[in-house]
This record gives sequence, structure tokens and C-alpha cells, in this order.
Amino acid sequence: MVFSPDDCTDCDVFALNALEKGCSVYDQGDTALQFYYVKEGLVGLYHILENGKSSLVRLYKKGDFFGFRTFFGNKNYHCSAIVMVKAQIICIRPHSIDSFFSKNIELVRFLVFQLAQELHDAETRLAKIAYNKTLDRVFNTTRFLAEHYPEYPWTYREIAEYSGCETETAIRITKELHKTGLLQSHKINKKTSDN
Repeated sequence: MVFSPDDCTDCDVFALNALEKGCSVYDQGDTALQFYYVKEGLVGLYHILENGKSSLVRLYKKGDFFGFRTFFGNKNYHCSAIVMVKAQIICIRPHSIDSFFSKNIELVRFLVFQLAQELHDAETRLAKIAYNKTLDRVFNTTRFLAEHYPEYPWTYREIAEYSGCETETAIRITKELHKTGLLQSHKINKKTSDN
């Protein structure tokens, strides 16, 4: 089932101006006052470490809701949401969480399903980081990103962050995979290997 923010009741729904690549939808540490919907574009969720390094932890594309886990948990955002491809973002600001839940039962059920899927994906990625070789992680990440987000020109750094390795390692492995022909056989976007 597909949901639109326009179907929500007991909330304010408004569009952010078209956001360019690199714009922040919200920053790590901000108080969650609403949640969001990607009408167009691509948004990355980045965790910023104390040393200033960032790590790409999740992606949201057209039709995805995001920021609701933190909003419904009445917390501060644990990551920053950054636009990766020019985006149209819709904000959903419930008047009251209890009332929003009772008047938007199907949407809440859908968000719980999305949350469960995101948790499953995160646990699977974490397990793979623990037991898969780096080569396998970089290969699987590159293939996954190219298949699910083909419009985006992935950088070595983003591949490394999503794979759980250093950028230099992703560069070396990606080049080796290109030489062996493994990436071409999986129809990987040639931009994937551009820095």
C-alpha cells in the first residue's frame, strides 16, 4: 500500500522548498518536532562521530518516510539527514501523537512495518560487517547501491561508509573488482567508481 502525506489527518503538512544536494533536512542533535516524506530525490542519514568523521547509515528515496522513529520516541535526532539528490521534502507535524495514532491507523501500521524492515536491514548489515570479508561487503554494497539507487553517482567514500571500511580499501577493492569484470557483470553504474 502506498501512503501520501496528503492522506494524514490531525497534523500540519507542508512542503519544504526544493532542497539542493548537500542541504540538511535536520541535524544530529536537533529536537524532533516532525517527521518527513521524500516526494522526490534522495536523502542520506549520516552519523557524525566526535572526531568529525561521518558515516552513511541509511538511505531514503521517493515515497519513503523518515525521521518518524525519533519523533515518535520524543528524542533528539541521532543522525543528520542530508539531501544527496535535489529533493522535494514534505514535513508532517502531528498536533498530538496520541490523536495522530488514533486517526491515522493505516499509516501508523505502515510506519511500524517500515521500522521493522529498517531494523532488519540494519541488523543484517551489522552482522555482515562482523563476519563477511571486506571484499564481499564492498562488492555487495556496490551492487546494492547501483541496483536500488541507480540515479546517484556513488563515490568511494560513500561505498566505504555503507560497507563499514576505509575509503582507501573501497577504492582498492572496487578497482580490483572492475579489473576482474565482476562489477560489469552485475551492470554496475560506471559512475560508481568515479571519485
